[in-house]
Amino acid sequence: MRLCSSSLDQQLRQELSTPDLDTLAPHLWLVATQSSSHIDSLHEQVLRGRDIIITENPELHLIWTNDRIFIKPIPRYMLSYAFWTTHLTPGASSHEISTQCETPSKALIRAALGYMRTYYHLIQHESDFHIAKQSKLLPFDSGDVSMESFHQFIAGFGEVQDNEVSPRYSSYGTLRLSRLNIWAKVFLGRFQFYQLNRQNSEYFARFYAPVLFLFGILTVVLSAMQVGLQANDAGESGKEKWAALQSVSLWFSVATLLCICVIGFVISLLFAFILLRESAFAAKDLVRQKRASRVKTTLA
Repeated sequence: MRLCSSSLDQQLRQELSTPDLDTLAPHLWLVATQSSSHIDSLHEQVLRGRDIIITENPELHLIWTNDRIFIKPIPRYMLSYAFWTTHLTPGASSHEISTQCETPSKALIRAALGYMRTYYHLIQHESDFHIAKQSKLLPFDSGDVSMESFHQFIAGFGEVQDNEVSPRYSSYGTLRLSRLNIWAKVFLGRFQFYQLNRQNSEYFARFYAPVLFLFGILTVVLSAMQVGLQANDAGESGKEKWAALQSVSLWFSVATLLCICVIGFVISLLFAFILLRESAFAAKDLVRQKRASRVKTTLA
């Protein structure tokens, strides 16, 4: 990327801006913990069994699903002091270098600050630094930059406040893709936030387990009902010598139906409990954030 060009602002927007997540920001309390520091360091990501997947899409930065987390590598120019002072400083004027350079927008600067601040949380220890180099998240080879030098550089971004970054980074760190896909239907008006499965077979494969589970439940219920009806018919036909077997069959079928109902009720209750607990936690955290904002405003 050239140090100065008429299209530089547009290129930086493509590299750093997250318009969809900024739109979702007021509703992200339904998706994740409301804390900009809610970002596990790289070695903790590995401990959680997540593979670090490189993405150049800023919208996917710090989004995780199952055993994967997507992280956008730091572009080399983002480590340049000259680049920051020229293109990513509030009120920066580019006329010192070239009249073709554009004044950076506040939204772009906030997005850049929020993005770089995430690396302050991702790389906390020397092990994180080595993982970042091995995963190609840093734009230099082993030995080019020491952990001490990088820490001195990134430490400044740790002091950036939430009101200085874009809405996506102001109150949220890592986000779960499955929940984003759910709420994208409501707030973005599209089927998914991001579709990982490009093959139809992969998309429909995730429905196999619940469909087979439902089929198994229905099979057991219908079999139990059939046994119960047959036992009742046999009893009415006067076959007294099979009375004991008929009685056992009838009550066993009833017990099976009751067992299925109890299992279904418990699973539904557990699902509702988890949903209500997460919703209550998110709502409580939202109230706490609003109170803290009012206190800051009053003190200011």
